[in-house]
Amino acid sequence: MKTFKIILVIVIIGMLAFCGYSGYNYFKKWEANRFSEMAMLKSNQDLFLKKVTELSETITHVVNDTAKTTTTPKPDNTYVELKDKVIELQKDENANKEEIKKLREQLSEQRKAFLASDDTILISGKNDETYLLYRDESGNLQPASDNIEKIIEHKDIKNIPIPIEEVKLDKANWNIKAGGYYNITGKESGIILSKGILGIKSYSLNISLLSDLKNLEGINLGANINYSIKDNLELGVGITIDKDYFIVLEYSF
Repeated sequence: MKTFKIILVIVIIGMLAFCGYSGYNYFKKWEANRFSEMAMLKSNQDLFLKKVTELSETITHVVNDTAKTTTTPKPDNTYVELKDKVIELQKDENANKEEIKKLREQLSEQRKAFLASDDTILISGKNDETYLLYRDESGNLQPASDNIEKIIEHKDIKNIPIPIEEVKLDKANWNIKAGGYYNITGKESGIILSKGILGIKSYSLNISLLSDLKNLEGINLGANINYSIKDNLELGVGITIDKDYFIVLEYSF
């Protein structure tokens, strides 16, 4: 019966540690999800997201499980129109040298964005008109021809997973330690589980749970100061709430 109680205490401690870890991990994921764009718009459907670039203005809002994105090209700023401007300015290249250089840089950036896109769309309309679009790095459609006044796209976001950065907990921040102790006052030994609360260089202050593995009365609380002697191995001294002094050898996880 005594052994069962001791095992039960150890199991309870393990469950509490696991629940704490799982709860923290869930909270970090929830926090990352909360601040993602689509999640924010979906949970606050009276809001909209506006992005302005040199090429266009994009407005996104969510209705139920549908994201509506409206892209409006900026006048006289498409690739074709900028190219026409360069051709016009080249008639007096010496006088327009700086402006031509600036426009060519914009043309180069737009060309790179177009070539880098994995999603390009060519639409043929009446009277032999064609409309060329591409998807930018943000996932929004952008015009590549000068005859597009507005782009409206609807996306079903019900089954689209919202990217969540994987949460990796730094083990150094756990400060969980386990090992053995020797009670100098009571002349007995047992196991110890500690949680670091303060660290200065190679020293750490810990609160600890001690058990002599004999009975429930042998479970005690204490505090100890450890010194890191090698890698994750620590040696320390402490005192229990019953004012018993002990030495401890622990491994830090």
